[in-house]
Amino acid sequence: MPMVKDYLYNKFKHNIEEGKLQYGVAMETTSPDVAEVLATSDYDWLFVDGEHGPHTVQTILQVCRTVAPYDLTPVVRIPEAGTGILKQILDSGVQNIIIPKVESGEETEKIMYWASYAPRGNRGMGAPAVRAGIFGRHNDYFERNVDEICILPQIESPKGIENIDAITNTPGVGGVFLGPIDLAVEMGHGLNIFHPEVEKAMDFAIKRIRELGKPVGTIALNPEQAKHFADLGVSFLGVGADTAFLTQGCDNTLKLFKEGIKK
Repeated sequence: MPMVKDYLYNKFKHNIEEGKLQYGVAMETTSPDVAEVLATSDYDWLFVDGEHGPHTVQTILQVCRTVAPYDLTPVVRIPEAGTGILKQILDSGVQNIIIPKVESGEETEKIMYWASYAPRGNRGMGAPAVRAGIFGRHNDYFERNVDEICILPQIESPKGIENIDAITNTPGVGGVFLGPIDLAVEMGHGLNIFHPEVEKAMDFAIKRIRELGKPVGTIALNPEQAKHFADLGVSFLGVGADTAFLTQGCDNTLKLFKEGIKK
């Protein structure tokens, strides 16, 4: 059966390795319809939030299938590290996985152990029968998976910052994702990611990860912050979210019409 494209080629991973800035949009809802609407825009990656959004393996799979024909790469954040969830998500064909609240090199090594086949790890071999290997159509999945899978530990705490070298240098890590909101909360600054101490920690983390030779990404709340992070060397940025678009669109539209009628 002819393939319309090389489903194993991970454009997102190769682009961030080359330093090509990738713009992402977060998806908190589980609707494939919303995913398809987002996929018709010019974003590079879809940040499927399985940590805070009510996603299951099945809803993640539905979203990934929906956006597959489009030029948008899914990057899935799982709820927490674990051999079972990593195995299911990888076998579902997801190649880019963010693992939240990683705080040590030991944790990162365990994640890579679960996400890798022997002799590197203990991931079970099921890919030839499932979507990861396109149901046996990609016979070279085993040979190519190391080069195409991108595991991204998320650093979002002072402890994680302290252990940034050990996390980043763990063999097999594809890059590091920084979470400024949880970092601000744990540093005692609430949701203020613009607090000088938070900004200093973020700047240090971005620079250090780049010095260690790994791609780094994060989220930005406004264009000025995005430019600052881009100037420091981030290669993937989350900018915007489906739920924010809905609430802002609803509020702005209602306000516009109310003001027009009152004139």
